[in-house]
Amino acid sequence: MDSIIAAVPSAMCVSLRTNAEPIHHFPGKFSNLVLQTRNCVSSLRKASIYPSQKGNSLVRKLHCGEKSRGIVKSAASSVGNAEDYAEETATSVKFQRSVTLPGCSSPLSLLGTGFREKKFAIIGVKVYAAGYYVNESILSGLSAWKGRSADEIQSDSSLFSSIFQAQAEKSLQIVLVRDVDGKTFWDALDEAISPRIRSPSSEDTTALSTFRGIFQSRSLNKGSVILLTWINPSKMLVSVSSGGLPTDVDATIESGNVTSALFDVFFGDSPVSPTLKSSVANQLAMTLM
Repeated sequence: MDSIIAAVPSAMCVSLRTNAEPIHHFPGKFSNLVLQTRNCVSSLRKASIYPSQKGNSLVRKLHCGEKSRGIVKSAASSVGNAEDYAEETATSVKFQRSVTLPGCSSPLSLLGTGFREKKFAIIGVKVYAAGYYVNESILSGLSAWKGRSADEIQSDSSLFSSIFQAQAEKSLQIVLVRDVDGKTFWDALDEAISPRIRSPSSEDTTALSTFRGIFQSRSLNKGSVILLTWINPSKMLVSVSSGGLPTDVDATIESGNVTSALFDVFFGDSPVSPTLKSSVANQLAMTLM
């Protein structure tokens, strides 16, 4: 499983200094770049001062971060994405910034994107893109990490544990960028989950069997979408479609050990995709600043 997802960290409105080098290549763009970046930061401050203004606050901050990244790259190319979407740049897969998913009581907001890469010898082959979504109510319980840097957040397992334990929905949306046999997909997933469950109970075994059954006889073509949605710490919904967001739930996994193991696969101390976790950490740092 260690080779499947790698993420591209979310850009932050205050990333001007770390992206200073490209600016020197295009000195004629410098004044406009600074002005637009200041405006972007200013809009975030206004959003925190006036939380009642229209629109989803996390979505506004995500858009602001995306805008800043586009500003820095604008000298080389026109980057702008549609306001309602964020693009995972390594795969060009676009994720909605806000989605309503099967089994969820309210819309979820995009918190980070990434991709998984399978390596053959020294050649990396991208398998799927992923977008991580949360119910915004979860963020209100993270005030203890307010003002922390992205590096501090990424290395603090207690923050991700708090996200997992929150009694609110979070979901991983996987979009395949190549054809994958369902059994192969499950075997890679199981390879990462099983070692994290030391002594499986009968409940765990049943949950894993149900999980396996979703993929065993299924062909996952390019464009297929898989949703892994944690309703609460011990209940997860799995939905699969051949294209576009699924509209139904294919299976319910009810096992605290299995659901927590899957979360740990992506956001634990040794995640299969350090860069996906980094992307989420960067966005959290911006949101909680």
